[in-house]
Amino acid sequence: MLRYATYADLSAVFDLIQASASNELQKTMFARTYVDQLNQERHKLGVYELDGEVIGFVNIRCTWQLHLGTRVGELKELVVAQGHRDGTVRDELLQWAEDRAREAGCESIAVTSRLGHTESHEFYESNGFTKSHYRFDKAIEL
Repeated sequence: MLRYATYADLSAVFDLIQASASNELQKTMFARTYVDQLNQERHKLGVYELDGEVIGFVNIRCTWQLHLGTRVGELKELVVAQGHRDGTVRDELLQWAEDRAREAGCESIAVTSRLGHTESHEFYESNGFTKSHYRFDKAIEL
């Protein structure tokens, strides 16, 4: 069952994202960010629940882009538990995100994916996404 995420899903969502993260996440900061995003209208957080267990999570942020002059849904996270990646959960999460973006008035949806995630790249391309940008990151000292 696909539904909007709630406060009660925090630990399950943390575990899902931590399992696929390339670094160790700080649960306190994660929780603060998660709760903050639940309370923001521009963020749409969804979970896929199977037999009472959260096995998938999706987060889309809908914002106006000055350089485009349109509203864009930015897919921030889409993660599925390891034992459920061969089914349709990922497809359903993406469709849920697209539906929420459409409802929010977004004219397009965009995603950033790590270079090494070739399976994810193939998934997005098979769902109509095109490569259109590079992303550059730089760590800065606090």
